[in-house]
Amino acid sequence: MNSLWPSRATAEALDAAKQTEDVADTGEVAEFQPEPLERPPVPPPPMRPGLTRNALQPGPPQQPPPPGPAQGRGKQQPPAPTDSLSLLQLRRIVAEVNRQEPVAYDFVYADTGPHTDEIDEWFVYQFWQWVRLNAAQKAFEWHWNLESGGNYAWDDADNDTRARFVQTAIAGVQSNDAALRSASIGKLVYLVLGRWSDTAVPSLTAVGARSVASASQLQAIKAGVECLASLEGLPVIWESLQNCFEVHWSGDIQQQASPQEAQDELMNLMTIMYITIQETLNDPDDMSSSYGKLLELNPSLVDFMLTATSKLRWDEQNTMPHTQIFLLFWKSILLVFGGSKELNNLKRAMSETDMEKKDSEVITATPLDYHAFRQEITSKYPAYVPPPPLIPLESEYTTLLPPLPNQSFRSSATQGVVPAPAHAQNGGASILHQPVHIATPAPSPPPSPGVGGKGGKKQNYQTNQNFPFMYPPLDATSNSAGGKGTAGAYDAVISRRWEGSDIPASILEAGELFSSRVRMTRATRQLWEERERFLKYERGWDVEDDAIDHLNLDELTLEEKQVLEELKSEERKNSAPPPEAEFDFGPRPERLSDRDRQRLIAVERFYKEALPHLQSLVIVLLRPILVNVTAVVTQQATMMTREMACRVFGSGGPATHKPAERTEQPELSPEEVDAARTREITSKAMTGILILLLKWLRASHVLKFEYFTQLLLDSNYMPLVLKLFAHQDIQKVVDSKMDRVEISFFHFCNLRSNLRYKGESDFDEDEEEGPGPSGEKQGNEEQDADGDSDDSAAPPPIKRRCSPEQGDKETEETEQAEETESDGQGSSTRPEVDELGYPINPQPTEPITDFSRRNFFTLINYLRVMQKICKGKAHRNLLLVQYKSSTILRKSLRIPHKDLRLYTLKLFKNQVPYCGRKWRQSNMRVITSVYLHCRPELRDEWLAGSDVDADVEAALPLEQALRSLTHWRNVRRYPDKIAADIRAAMREEQDFFIRELEKLHVNWVELAGEDGMVDANHVEG
Repeated sequence: MNSLWPSRATAEALDAAKQTEDVADTGEVAEFQPEPLERPPVPPPPMRPGLTRNALQPGPPQQPPPPGPAQGRGKQQPPAPTDSLSLLQLRRIVAEVNRQEPVAYDFVYADTGPHTDEIDEWFVYQFWQWVRLNAAQKAFEWHWNLESGGNYAWDDADNDTRARFVQTAIAGVQSNDAALRSASIGKLVYLVLGRWSDTAVPSLTAVGARSVASASQLQAIKAGVECLASLEGLPVIWESLQNCFEVHWSGDIQQQASPQEAQDELMNLMTIMYITIQETLNDPDDMSSSYGKLLELNPSLVDFMLTATSKLRWDEQNTMPHTQIFLLFWKSILLVFGGSKELNNLKRAMSETDMEKKDSEVITATPLDYHAFRQEITSKYPAYVPPPPLIPLESEYTTLLPPLPNQSFRSSATQGVVPAPAHAQNGGASILHQPVHIATPAPSPPPSPGVGGKGGKKQNYQTNQNFPFMYPPLDATSNSAGGKGTAGAYDAVISRRWEGSDIPASILEAGELFSSRVRMTRATRQLWEERERFLKYERGWDVEDDAIDHLNLDELTLEEKQVLEELKSEERKNSAPPPEAEFDFGPRPERLSDRDRQRLIAVERFYKEALPHLQSLVIVLLRPILVNVTAVVTQQATMMTREMACRVFGSGGPATHKPAERTEQPELSPEEVDAARTREITSKAMTGILILLLKWLRASHVLKFEYFTQLLLDSNYMPLVLKLFAHQDIQKVVDSKMDRVEISFFHFCNLRSNLRYKGESDFDEDEEEGPGPSGEKQGNEEQDADGDSDDSAAPPPIKRRCSPEQGDKETEETEQAEETESDGQGSSTRPEVDELGYPINPQPTEPITDFSRRNFFTLINYLRVMQKICKGKAHRNLLLVQYKSSTILRKSLRIPHKDLRLYTLKLFKNQVPYCGRKWRQSNMRVITSVYLHCRPELRDEWLAGSDVDADVEAALPLEQALRSLTHWRNVRRYPDKIAADIRAAMREEQDFFIRELEKLHVNWVELAGEDGMVDANHVEG
């Protein structure tokens, strides 16, 4: 880069510099007064040549030829071209940095999608699905005609008649008659699905809408749920659903005459519960009565659905509806625990400090970071006493976890920028505390200067960083001994006199700044408390031993001690711990609302009941990832086989190798569309369950969260997700659209609606209103008039592209043209950005709405779960490096969405310290994006790790320590949920002193006998 200053100053500049130096040497700069303004002005210092303000910098001027050797050195050289920015360029850059990035995709991450989409995703694209719904409609209409005598419709009846009809259906659900029970359940299904025959209005659907649901049907769905909840029907449905699950788990369904009826009964009951929960989540304020009834169900929704989901591990015959069970479990968690909004409110109420809105933008530090900072500062400044830490960590500890046996402490990456050598002191302690060796040999003399004076190589001398910084002096006499030096001239300027024992102002400021930025989090406090309990337990201390006051154990015999131990063990079994000890409500429990307390209690009880089943739950939840990987690999192999066949057997010769024909994908069959859509919905529900459980378990207790992440890690979550990302084209996954309006649930309702015929009589556009051809429409009308054929529920054939309810030929031609154009161009028309976020191709003028929101949600959740598993864990980040995840995750950075890019960059930030220098040089754009988008920490050394070797060496022991602490807490707090052999092993290792005495081979019986003989002899004497 060219220099901004000329190589030599001009004569005028030299004179000006001399004049300035003369003024400075007088020593009157500090007492400068306004009077000298009348003096002749001092020439300004040399300016940067060639710079123009408020204008673009012109190109470099043409340079003259280089001077010949005859030219003297005293001749002035022309100024070199500058490489700086003008004021206008700088303003433009600042404006671009602060400018908000354009939104490429119309997608905002939320806990759930649109209400109509969530309802439609419950139903599959299979024939038996529509037959089951058609049977429910027939059962409702037949019984309603019997109730009303065919004189009036549902909307015309009074509330008493409706309530009597629904109560009859609720009573029929509990009947032992299979036919009556099935018909009663069908009536309730038709009621909570909005009675589509009377409410669906297909003619009112907007052109181009994502869903064809009508507002009247949605309102009827809400009214049906309220009616069922008000008549105490939810407990009956919930009990029947549990009984139906028990029948499937027992295996009796295979011996039944009609297994399909049992499947339909299970699906109908699950449909009622799912629609009820979804309506309550959509509008919790208006559905407060239903909300309370759902929370009062016994057993709890999340507890039973956890059991139902975990038992899918043993469903080898695949007879259970896995996707629907996942969806019901996911929505149960959202209802009982809450979503992101409720979780954030709970975090603010349980905060360890009074966090304000302005503190959210402040860069903070953890107590462990401040501990490392104190160790480093006190080792260099022994006279400095920094502010006390929030956690009383000992000097040699570098982690909150309990120390492992036979592990030597060494300096870690958090103990300064300059790493200490291998033989340096531990924990950053001062060298003054190290032993002094008297027999240390004298240092070697300095090397002799080179021959000739200037010919020798200049030596570089560096200060030993291990020695303390002895400045300032330790007593006040050094002030008069010349210790100040020239500092006296600046006493008045800095308004602070230097005393002998003072610390430099920069060190004082650093300590105060660091201590003020330290934030004690709930997770840190909980981890520290469990660490202290574990260390006390290891040393044999137990709180229960202090329960009996004024008792001298020395006065008791061995038999009395055994009896006392038996009594205490009985008391432990009978006495239950107080509720305050079971639940951690934070430092200020009064700030929590009653509903927040219920959430924490529900999470605690859920974890207690789920502890034996969490391993099975994780295995079941990770199965969809393996299924997706297998499907993607199979699809790629099939496409390669077809392409090879076209090349070998194609009749076009070279024309068969055209890129357009090679990239064209065959049209999917209805079965393939339904299978792909089912996999997407299953993955969405699975990732939603994982992210919610991780968040709520961490909010309850950090070691619950750690245990769940350990199960995910041991079940190969990371390699499975990375393999899925490696085989998938992320851009194609985002653009994939497996939803078909022509075969959706609400379109089925529109086809079966009685208002459809009224609309046909009012409008002349009969062909445009029907989704299928005229012949098919007439066939459907005949079947509706007959009313006895199950084929009336069959939807029309699946089209490749969704067609609106209303349209014309011009719209169809436009869609065909767009389809042809998209087939030819592929995904090149989609917006794409580089690692820094700069667009590679033209960005859309308006946000794109034609994409898969479901896949967007799933991809972001995959990355979020992986980031929660690896955050702050060196051992797990090393696994990311070992799996070569950087190459796989780089593809996610090309999607212009902030959430997807943010969590990808966080995963990069975790593994950057363990990547080599060559990787960093070739991925500087990714590192720059991490700096720009990821939230920094006060002591952030993720790029320039000080002692990576120490972190790598301590990674596995720290992982083992965390697992040991987590397992110890589970065994101590939930002994009835742990295996009996593990409890027996813990009881054997409980008393520290007994184990130590056993090492000495002490026989307690002999000692007791000898004590008795000594006492007897003493009495006789």
